[in-house]
Amino acid sequence: MLKVTILATTVLAAVLILPASAAESSLAALLRTPHDCVIEPFIATELGSPATGILEELLVDRGDRVTKGMVVARLRSDLEQASLNLAKARAETTALIELSRERASLLKKEVDRVTQLHSKQIAATAQLDKSLSELQQAILQLRQAETEQEFAVLEMRRAAALLAQRIIISPIDGYVIKRIMAPGENVFEQAKIMKIAQIDPLLVEVHLPIAAFPAIKEGMNAEVRPSQPAGTVHTAKVSVIDKVFDAASDTFGVRLILPNPTHEMPAGVNCTVTFPSPTQ
Repeated sequence: MLKVTILATTVLAAVLILPASAAESSLAALLRTPHDCVIEPFIATELGSPATGILEELLVDRGDRVTKGMVVARLRSDLEQASLNLAKARAETTALIELSRERASLLKKEVDRVTQLHSKQIAATAQLDKSLSELQQAILQLRQAETEQEFAVLEMRRAAALLAQRIIISPIDGYVIKRIMAPGENVFEQAKIMKIAQIDPLLVEVHLPIAAFPAIKEGMNAEVRPSQPAGTVHTAKVSVIDKVFDAASDTFGVRLILPNPTHEMPAGVNCTVTFPSPTQ
């Protein structure tokens, strides 16, 4: 009787383990299967301009490498440059302040002299009041001149900011994909001047069967085999796992980050990706 019980228990355990082992084996095979993917730029942006006007020059061409902060285009800015020069001249002029300060200093001495004479009952009270009033007016005029000077400095900064808007700079490190406009064309509010892409790192986009969802984790590595350069294998890391599935195709999206410090890997190419089995 004991042998029959042991045999029955063994058979039951085998029945329970076999389906689980088969499922794990099936999932591992699914992850090892190459899945079609696409390698895309990390960022692809179309540069516009906060200002409107005539495009004066483009400093880069298609295929040129650009760095963050690099000047890539300029709008015509004769009027803005003249406004800045005028505002700068006003901001740097201190003649009115010096004149007001000198007048206030002179009137201060006059008040001191009249005060001494008044204390000796030589100068009339009306004369002292007049001197004090003139001194107060001179002080107020000095403050007004200093305030106007501060306004002139702010106006100069505003003119410099408006001039800076006529200069188009690259917001990223990357390459020029396309020149959309040419010198002489009118840049308006919605106009795009050129397109720039950042290819370090690269993004790998892939859609996997829903059955693979439990095994895909953020931060796990995967092997990417691009169509070009052919025969190369690269390691990418999972960064995004879609939480909303596509019921029509029974798939979900996964994004991987692929380092590309030497820029040898091109963007916009097809690839395949394989993932390690859950036990690895």
